[in-house]
Amino acid sequence: MGVTLAVAGKGGVGKTSITSLIIKNLIDTGQRPLLAIDADSNSNLHEVLGIHEPKSVGCIREDARKLGEDVPGGMTKDRFMDYQIQANLEETKDLDFLSMGRPEGPGCYCMANNILRDVISKLTTNYKFVVIDNEAGMEHLSRRTEEEVDHLFIISDPSPRSLRTIGRIFQLVDEMEGRIHNQHIVLSRVQGSLDDLPLSTRKEIEALPVPPLALIPYDDQLVAMDLEGKPLVEISSDSVAYIAVKKMLKEIGVPN
Repeated sequence: MGVTLAVAGKGGVGKTSITSLIIKNLIDTGQRPLLAIDADSNSNLHEVLGIHEPKSVGCIREDARKLGEDVPGGMTKDRFMDYQIQANLEETKDLDFLSMGRPEGPGCYCMANNILRDVISKLTTNYKFVVIDNEAGMEHLSRRTEEEVDHLFIISDPSPRSLRTIGRIFQLVDEMEGRIHNQHIVLSRVQGSLDDLPLSTRKEIEALPVPPLALIPYDDQLVAMDLEGKPLVEISSDSVAYIAVKKMLKEIGVPN
């Protein structure tokens, strides 16, 4: 069984950028096979990884729901969904990529979701590392379409509003009945040290359930690449953000 790393946080705090730097470090250190899952409904992880976005699991689930019992080729519905997910994995020399897509719309998805959970659970056992980019609400985790998570990184920038969002994410974690084994707070786009932050921000940090595991500094190189639309996995190894992420992974025991 491999190691599952998940990243969560509200939009605009650098969550997907940090996810890409985690993936880059795993690639650089030869941690293969590696699966990246985009579980944010505002899907753009494929862009920062520089790969093609495949048909999403949400679309596959919708197809299965519409088919009802009329599954082509005499397949069972679970075999059909398994085949479709395998066929729509984006495979590169460094990693495999799966897009979860948007949460379901109107109609009953209960059977499709149960099958989907089992298919993804089997799929993830084939990888040494699985990295999941979640949205703040962690829809796919909370709906049990993914299983155990070894380490959840909850990302916030130093603004009080973002820091208060972390408390709500911890409440969601508590509702997941121990399926998330370790939770870590990560502050992104930090200029200076904690002592350099405004008093209001430091008070919000002190009120958090656990102290921050890591501070990811503001990185001009990362910002420039993002503005130019370049894949962030191509960032140089002297990037201050990349170095901080590398140190963060070492803190939790990921080989560097």
